[in-house]
Amino acid sequence: MIEKMLHTDPDYALTFLRIIAGLIIFPYGMQKLFGWFGGPGIDGTLKDLDSRRIPRSIAWLIILGQSFGSIALVAGFLGRIAAGGLFIIFTGALIVHLPDGWAMNWFGEKNGEGIEYHVMLLSLLLIAIVRGCGAMSIDLWLTS
Repeated sequence: MIEKMLHTDPDYALTFLRIIAGLIIFPYGMQKLFGWFGGPGIDGTLKDLDSRRIPRSIAWLIILGQSFGSIALVAGFLGRIAAGGLFIIFTGALIVHLPDGWAMNWFGEKNGEGIEYHVMLLSLLLIAIVRGCGAMSIDLWLTS
């Protein structure tokens, strides 16, 4: 079972897409966990998610999932699991942003951001879930 979960082809396109997805998500996780990149840190994130009526247990899963899931993607370690968890988190984010329409808020004319970004990120994560981490990944090294 674990071998199927770790199996990946030594494909550099998968490597590139996996690392890009991890790098895109990394700042979001660090904002929530440490307050880096102008983020609120754990306390601020918990307060924000409380105000949205998201249970504490789910809030912690979001914080930890984005923080450590992004690092796991960049390293290619348990990539399918990390991408699966992040896929769930960003599907929730897409649902939250759905009322804001398709396009991002480039000119500050809307109350929030659209979903085009989330669709792109979910597409990258889906590739990692289906195809694995690719070359230069711990998953490939473990199954070689």
